[in-house]
Amino acid sequence: MAIKDGLRPAAAETPEPDLDSNGSSKQGKNIPAPYFGRTARVVADWESVDASETPHEKNKRGELGKPLFNWYFNRTGPDALTRIAFPMSSADRRNTLQNAVARSTKGTVNSQLPQAVESSSPEALSLHIKKVAEHFGANVIGIASVHPSMLYSGDRYPEDGTGSDGRPRGEGTPEAMAEKYPYAICLSTAWDYNMIQAHRHHIGDHAYHFSQARLALVYANVAAYIREMGYEAIQNRVQPMPTALAAGVGELGRNGMLITEKYGARIHLGDPILTNMPLVADKPIDIGVDDFCKVCRKCATTCPTNSISMEDKVVHNGVEKYKINWEQCYRLRAYVSEFWETCLTCVTVCPYTKPRAWWHDLAVQTLIKTPLSLRWLTVRGLKFLDDTFWGTVPKKRVKWVGYDSGIIPVKKKQNAAADGKAGSGSNGHGELPDPKSKVGYYYPLKENTRRFEIMKEREEKAARSK
Repeated sequence: MAIKDGLRPAAAETPEPDLDSNGSSKQGKNIPAPYFGRTARVVADWESVDASETPHEKNKRGELGKPLFNWYFNRTGPDALTRIAFPMSSADRRNTLQNAVARSTKGTVNSQLPQAVESSSPEALSLHIKKVAEHFGANVIGIASVHPSMLYSGDRYPEDGTGSDGRPRGEGTPEAMAEKYPYAICLSTAWDYNMIQAHRHHIGDHAYHFSQARLALVYANVAAYIREMGYEAIQNRVQPMPTALAAGVGELGRNGMLITEKYGARIHLGDPILTNMPLVADKPIDIGVDDFCKVCRKCATTCPTNSISMEDKVVHNGVEKYKINWEQCYRLRAYVSEFWETCLTCVTVCPYTKPRAWWHDLAVQTLIKTPLSLRWLTVRGLKFLDDTFWGTVPKKRVKWVGYDSGIIPVKKKQNAAADGKAGSGSNGHGELPDPKSKVGYYYPLKENTRRFEIMKEREEKAARSK
C-alpha cells in the first residue's frame, strides 16, 4: 500500500473508498503520513514493506547466495550457550526459548470476565499496561497510533522462522486492520552494557540473542494479559521501526538503529502488539539524535563493512533518512560466525550507548534543552568529551561465564576434533594473552576505506566553496 506525504488532502476530502488493481484501498493512498520525528520524515510516496522481502525472508529463499543460506539453516553453534540462544544455531530447536514461544498456541480473548482497571479510561489503561510490561521485564515501552502504512503488505511476517508462505493475512486491507486495531504497543529489552563492550565476540552475541529471547517472552506475556483483560492482541503484522518511532521509543540514528534516551542503541524492538484496547498514543521524541548524527559519524568510521554512509540523508521509499547498506552488513555474518555472529560495533561506539549514570543523563538532557539553532555547538562539545574519555573504539577486556574477550581467536583446523588441536584458551576459542592485560581483542577485518576518500573530497569541496 502507498501513502502520500502530509501535504495530501485529508481522507474526508477524498472520493468514496474502493479498491485498486492491487487490492488496496485507493482512499488509503490519500491518508496524511504519520509523524515520526526529526530523524525520519515522509516526504514522498511511501510503499509499505512486504514481509516476504525482508532480509531473513530473502535469505530463506536462497536469494542472497549459498554462504548466507547455509549460515542460516545449516550450522550448529560452537558451544552450548550459543546453541540455546538462537534457534538457527541449535542442534535441536526445541532447546531454545524463542522457538518454544513462537510455536506456542495463542490464547483466545476472555469475554466472560474482563478485568476492570480503575475507571478503565484510555489514560488509566495505558498507564496500567506500561506498568505490567515493565514488571514482565520490558525496559522501554511506547504506544503508537496505528497508521495503515505501518503494517506489512502481503502476507504476515512468520513467527517460527520457517519463512513466509505467500498466504494472505486474512484480516482485510491495511486500512481495515488499522481501524480494527488502532493501537500498537512497542516493547524493548536492553542489552547488557558491559557485555556489548566485547563486540565482534561471542560475549556480545549472547548479550544480543538472550535479550532477544527475553523480549519474546515479555511480548507473549503482555499479549496474553491483554486477551485475559478482554481485548484482542495480535503480533507479526506491523513493522517495528516506524511503529517505535511513532510511539516515541527512540529516534533513528545514522547506523539505522533506534536510539533511545536511556540505553542508546543497545535495545531490541521485536514485533509490536496490535490491539483494540482503548489507549492513549505517545508522541515521537527529540533527544538530539538528528543533530548529533550530522557531526559524530563514529559508527560510519568504525563500520567494518562500510555499510554506514558518511554522507547526508537520502530519500528512500519516500522517507528522508540515513540509509545503510543492509545487504553488505548482512553478508558478513556467513564468514565470521566461527568467532562471532553479530557485529554490534555501530551500537557499541555510539555516544548514546553508554552506561546509565548521572553524567549520561546530564549530557542527553543538556542536548534536549539546547535550542535547535545552538545544538551544533553542544554536539561538538559532547562529542569531544566522548572522544576524550571513551575513544573511537572500545577495547575493554570483558570476562563472562568462562568467556574472555582478551583471548586472541585462531581459526580451527578442519580435523581439529580428531587431532585435539582445536586451539587453547577458554572454550577453545584461541590463545591466552597476558593475564594482566585489561585490553580486549578487537577482531580485525579488511575494511573498505572509501569513507576516508569521501571525507577528503568533502573537505576539498568545502575549501573550494569558500
